[in-house]
Amino acid sequence: MSKRSRRKNASPRKTTTRYSGDIVLIICEGTQTEPNYLTELKDYLSLDQAAIHIVASDGSAPNSVIKHAKDAIEKACNKGNPYSKVYCVIDKDQHPTYSSALQTIKDYNESVGKDCETIICPIPSVPCFEYWILMHFCQTTQSFGTSGHSPCGQLISTALRTHVNGYTKADRAFAKKLITEKLEDARANSAATYKAAQSAGTDDPSTKMHLLVDELEHLKQHKYFQQERKGCPQ
Repeated sequence: MSKRSRRKNASPRKTTTRYSGDIVLIICEGTQTEPNYLTELKDYLSLDQAAIHIVASDGSAPNSVIKHAKDAIEKACNKGNPYSKVYCVIDKDQHPTYSSALQTIKDYNESVGKDCETIICPIPSVPCFEYWILMHFCQTTQSFGTSGHSPCGQLISTALRTHVNGYTKADRAFAKKLITEKLEDARANSAATYKAAQSAGTDDPSTKMHLLVDELEHLKQHKYFQQERKGCPQ
């Protein structure tokens, strides 16, 4: 058989298309609930694996998350593959560094002379990420922590466990089921309570997780953040 014939009959080689688009990083305050949920969300949205990186922070306090974000930005920038945005998923709960962490993000984004134009976008939940989980089931503007217990602890032990008996943070299968069946409910409920909190001049309770879902959907559709999406979601 001639070389020409062998080439003609040979199976075509598989080619791998390299991802070309904006890359984002999500840094989670928690090590179980948030990474599990966000990983399932990435799969549900069928986002390119190269488009989004999800990691747990080195520390659980909001200021630790922001430090992790700044370090990650510097490393990615030095490698010549900078992130477009870094989202910091943080809780307010009773963290003493919550307000200062938000201010640090604001100062960082407004600073000039940075090697990379990466911005840090806070995705806070008040009192905690479990408020976003609760939004999959209902709307509520109840303020938690009024009984003297931690706001997050009260939310989980009362409101959330009304809907999810035996709720545990590490259940990834539950996260997948929740997203598959109730994501759109969560987005609508979260948007409504977020608007109500803004109108009342407070952040308690609220979450920006619905805005993060919007961001990820936009990235999937366009691969790049359009001009009106260059900043952080508000």
